[in-house]
Amino acid sequence: MQEIDINWDTLERLRNRFLDTAKPAGVYWQSEEDLAHYHHTFAARIGWKWDNALAEANQAGFQLQARRILDWGCGSGIATLRVLAHFGPDAIDEVLLWDHSLAACRFAKKTIRDAYPNLKVEIAAAPSTADTDTLVLVSHALTELSQDTQDALAKQISSAAQILVVEPGDYSASRKLIALRETLRTDFHIAAPCTQCEACPMLTVENGRHWCHFFGKPPVEAFTESFWARFAQLMEIDLRSLPYSFLAVQNKTLSPPHPSQFTIHPSAASRLIGRPRQFKGYTRLLSCDSAGIRDLELQKRDDKQLWKALKKGPASTLFQWTEIEDPTARLKSGRPL
Repeated sequence: MQEIDINWDTLERLRNRFLDTAKPAGVYWQSEEDLAHYHHTFAARIGWKWDNALAEANQAGFQLQARRILDWGCGSGIATLRVLAHFGPDAIDEVLLWDHSLAACRFAKKTIRDAYPNLKVEIAAAPSTADTDTLVLVSHALTELSQDTQDALAKQISSAAQILVVEPGDYSASRKLIALRETLRTDFHIAAPCTQCEACPMLTVENGRHWCHFFGKPPVEAFTESFWARFAQLMEIDLRSLPYSFLAVQNKTLSPPHPSQFTIHPSAASRLIGRPRQFKGYTRLLSCDSAGIRDLELQKRDDKQLWKALKKGPASTLFQWTEIEDPTARLKSGRPL
């Protein structure tokens, strides 16, 4: 898997720095070697989250409508690399990188150009305003921003054509992402994960304990390569669990997104939040759609096929619930989309 000899002491130091929330956010990297070790391990796992988020956004109709990427807080460049792999390098004319670490920008530039030699890749001198032909990428950065800095970021990217954000799947990151969504929704269509574009229902008092998060599927090599087994053991990371939050939006000056892999209108779909909770003979699940946040219960005997799909772990988090009993919130039938 790895193209370098991994220094496990370096990874341990980086991991401890990531987990030390008492320290103010700052530059993690001490050297180019730090960035290389990070890129082949922690960043690779973030790349798996991007792969899952891009697939979900694509199903909801998010298609590339920009020719330029601005990778804000680029780190080692993993977000740009996954987006280029997903859409193809011919879809992008230029990549602009910005990070508070100049060393990270330089590493990302070299890594991206090594992978795509014909692609124009530049480093921004300062956080720049996104142009109308730009796709903005933000990856695992919001939790490090003060509210003032996040407000400034929202202003900087308010003219972008499209925005993709992928963050950790914890409560704090999700709530920061919801706040960004609320700032952007006046000027942007919400393509995913939301199936409706009104105020986020998680902002109501009764839903304050919930957060918008999903669990991606790691690639096969996470379970078949000895390197990843050792990485998981030494870094105390469960590679089977890949929680993330994400947001895909596009400017209202562009055509609204259209679902690409199912026939119903997005407003008729429901998004499965988190993981279904399995009990003997029934499943409980958190659903978000035009009706709001609902804690639904599915009896195995009511729809055995749907029950099995939820237990197995569906390929997508989009569903169509075809029958729900009110006010008991008992789900009688449905299907994955």
